[in-house]
Amino acid sequence: MPTARAPEPALLDPKGPVITAIACTVGAVLLLGAGGAAVYVAVRTVSEIGGTSSGWTWAGTALFLVAVFVACVGWSTFVSARVERRLTLRLAATGVAATALVLSASSAPPSNDEHEQVRLLIRVEGPGFEPFECTCDLFAYLFGDAAQGTVLPARVDPETRVFTLERRSAPPAPGTPGS
Repeated sequence: MPTARAPEPALLDPKGPVITAIACTVGAVLLLGAGGAAVYVAVRTVSEIGGTSSGWTWAGTALFLVAVFVACVGWSTFVSARVERRLTLRLAATGVAATALVLSASSAPPSNDEHEQVRLLIRVEGPGFEPFECTCDLFAYLFGDAAQGTVLPARVDPETRVFTLERRSAPPAPGTPGS
């Protein structure tokens, strides 16, 4: 009898309510605006098909396809923002404190917006779930100081294995209270 396989671990970038609201608004505007434009262009193109000039038919078809693509981008933005917020709330409610041991650290290709990244192979352990290993590409300005043996605080949803990593707090400066 096959056994149930644990879901693949997934690193989550937590989303707050303001970012979610902005992303949902942008997605809805793209969806509704481009969807309306697609309907208008489709109706106009169909009504002009029998006309003497076939130029509008090709232009209308191209505009229709572009509008449908933009509407799909809007739908995807709206849905993914809601899913990420739902996962963020679930992780906050049911997640457990865990630790992530850095097994290796190397440079990674820059992100889409040209931020330097670091690739970490980590082993995440904590109560209520089987330890797992995961490779994550993270921003170097947040995790660039992580090296082999570094322990990072993490939060894990034991059921879905969705997790977040937190930056280590910097050691106190010399001469400050508590050092």
